[in-house]
Amino acid sequence: MSGLSVHGLTVTVGGLTVCRELELSLQPGQCWGLLGPNGAGKTTLLHTLAGLRPPQAGEIRLAGTPLKALSRRRRAQLLGLLPQDSKDPLPATVLETALIGRHPHLHAWQWESAADLETVRAILAAVELAGLEQRPVDTLSGGERRRLAIATLLAQAPQVYLLDEPANHLDLRHQISLLELLRDRALAAGGALMMSLHDLNLAARFCDHLLLLFGDGDSLAAPAAEALTPANLQRLYRHPVLVIEADGRQVFIPG
Repeated sequence: MSGLSVHGLTVTVGGLTVCRELELSLQPGQCWGLLGPNGAGKTTLLHTLAGLRPPQAGEIRLAGTPLKALSRRRRAQLLGLLPQDSKDPLPATVLETALIGRHPHLHAWQWESAADLETVRAILAAVELAGLEQRPVDTLSGGERRRLAIATLLAQAPQVYLLDEPANHLDLRHQISLLELLRDRALAAGGALMMSLHDLNLAARFCDHLLLLFGDGDSLAAPAAEALTPANLQRLYRHPVLVIEADGRQVFIPG
């Protein structure tokens, strides 16, 4: 079985219970949104699902296998994480950075092939970074770095995408075009996504399922139409949320 599932998952950090005995199945073809107020533990949960920190209880399975039983290389072939912010510990060009995404698919000491280079160049063009391949990464704007991080993840081509605030640093046009690109490419390849978002309208536009973290260990996993109710959202954000109709879709604004 492909996809990612959690069973009886309890995650805590700094005295906060992020989720308690969570049951969740992220199946191929699904796009999940992860919503919650600041400090609810969205990043902590994504890092736990990626295997970067252990849960307090429960099990995470990736492609039907316990996550902890998979080698790091196999895990990287199946699962990719987009961090909330990108760091550049070593000097590198745009092309060199994007090629890192191909490393889980290479053997030890194997160089990238002509096909890898062609694939990555095409992805850089898709995120509108064509022509910047030889630019040092530390000369890019925040939005360009975000697009490069997304390109690197697309080059990795995992089955499960975990995205921590993927719209960070992106202008309005790039928010829509890059989230469409991520969703469409992942789902076309039989993959699945989970993305943490602060914008309810992006969540409603792109996600078919939602996981709400209420900040006290309680959570709600449901189809988006069931989760995005004024009552649920007021409980989630401790502030009224109004739902209006515009051009045949729901729009969410603060009350």
